[in-house]
Amino acid sequence: MTTRRPTPKQKPEWAIAVELRRTRLQMSQELMAEKADMSQSYYSEIERGARPLPTLTHQKLMNLARALSWSLAEMQRATGIDLGMAEATLVGEGSADVYPLSAALSPANPGPAVDHEMVTPGVSRPLLLRADTDEMQGTSQASIRPGSSLHVDLDRTELQEGLVYVIADGEGVHVRLYSTTRLGAVFRAENRVYEDIPASEAQVIGQVMAVTTDYSPDLN
Repeated sequence: MTTRRPTPKQKPEWAIAVELRRTRLQMSQELMAEKADMSQSYYSEIERGARPLPTLTHQKLMNLARALSWSLAEMQRATGIDLGMAEATLVGEGSADVYPLSAALSPANPGPAVDHEMVTPGVSRPLLLRADTDEMQGTSQASIRPGSSLHVDLDRTELQEGLVYVIADGEGVHVRLYSTTRLGAVFRAENRVYEDIPASEAQVIGQVMAVTTDYSPDLN
């Protein structure tokens, strides 16, 4: 009597999409896990399909998407997994003007726009700003390149650790990561040329809900 060996479980298509994206970015699993702020074994379970994307926390999904150079909507589209992200609407149906970063000081009267693009879904009171500073340009998942568009929700001013906000102080408008340190709460720049801004000295304009950019890394 012949005994059949069990057939290896087939990797789900969404996991294949994640692995393919990583290989196109020419990154090892170890480097991808580091960029996504998770252990290599945790990331490996994702690629094997053993840890489905919907079981990840929102922060881990955000970290993974950024490490893969995807927005959450793009990751949802590429993997076919419902991550609760509504698709962006067409320009003209859900679009808005993009203003200079300084317009955050007077959102009711922002002045002339510099561009026009669609608004990220889920932003209740949007203000689209052009990042004209390199304060947040760095190597972590929170990095924002100059020239990117910031989708700011003016209704979201409650501070949460690890989230990015547009703030203002006596020096002007900044884009910073909120962080609590042993010396107190601060708004931190990814570019460490810039000093931390104490949270007590800053006015919160709104939370950066999404970032769009024309920059595309060379995947070839």
